[in-house]
This record gives sequence, structure tokens and C-alpha cells, in this order.
Amino acid sequence: MSGPERTRTLVSLTITGLLAVAVAAALVGTANPGQRWAILAGGLLFVAVLVGWHARRGRHTPWAQAQQRIAPGHAVVLWKPGCTFCEVLLQALRRDPRVTWVNVWADPEANTVVRAHNDGNEVTPTVFVGDQVLTNPSAAQLRDLLDAPR
Repeated sequence: MSGPERTRTLVSLTITGLLAVAVAAALVGTANPGQRWAILAGGLLFVAVLVGWHARRGRHTPWAQAQQRIAPGHAVVLWKPGCTFCEVLLQALRRDPRVTWVNVWADPEANTVVRAHNDGNEVTPTVFVGDQVLTNPSAAQLRDLLDAPR
């Protein structure tokens, strides 16, 4: 996702969240002002966390450096913030030195690569190991591939 596209996503997410909070608070009505303020406060906190989650940067190696590391026994993972599947993979393999992480929202060249391997779609995680490309592999699949004899 390019800079402007990423900004549009964050703005639309924020506006949608704020509107949902306002509607929820309005539905409570004036019968219970304390409950309405609790809904507003909780909803605003939720929107802030959600937007923060999508705006975070996380691990990133520029694609120009990362692509040189693609080899049997080493994975390069193209990921993006807010992607649940990416987060699961990151949690499982975060300390594995055989994995390099590339944020496709921070690197336009990596974004082009991920789209080229997924019919023009920004599907993440997309993983390169040697001459293999995997879309949304499980941590177990990736570990097995990394552990496979070369």
C-alpha cells in the first residue's frame, strides 16, 4: 500500500470507528448519561487501539537488502501492519534468525513484488524460501521448509 493509499485506509478506519461509537452512544439515548459516556470512552479507546494497530511500523528490512537473503534455509516474509495472519507468523517466528521481515507498506518495491505474486492483490504474508513462494503459510509449514535438508 502506497503512502496515500495507507493514509486513506487509516482515515476511513478512523471515521468509520468514530461514527460507530457515536451511533452506539446515541442509541443508548439520554435515559442513562453515565452509560452513554462509558460507551463513548470505551469506543474511543477501541478506535485509538485499532488505528494504532494499523499504523504501527514493526520489523522491516528494505526489499533491496532482503531479496539478497532469499535462499534455501532462509525466509523473507512480506507482511503488513494489521494483518492477522502476519501477526500470527511474527509471534511464532519473531526470534528466528533465519527469517527476514519486509513491511510492504514501508517499501513500494516490496509492495510491487507481493502484488506480482498474488494476481495484483496485496496478499500477506507472502514468503520466499529459496525458489519457493508461499502465500499465507502456517508457522509450522514455514519451519518445516526452513528445516528441510538442502
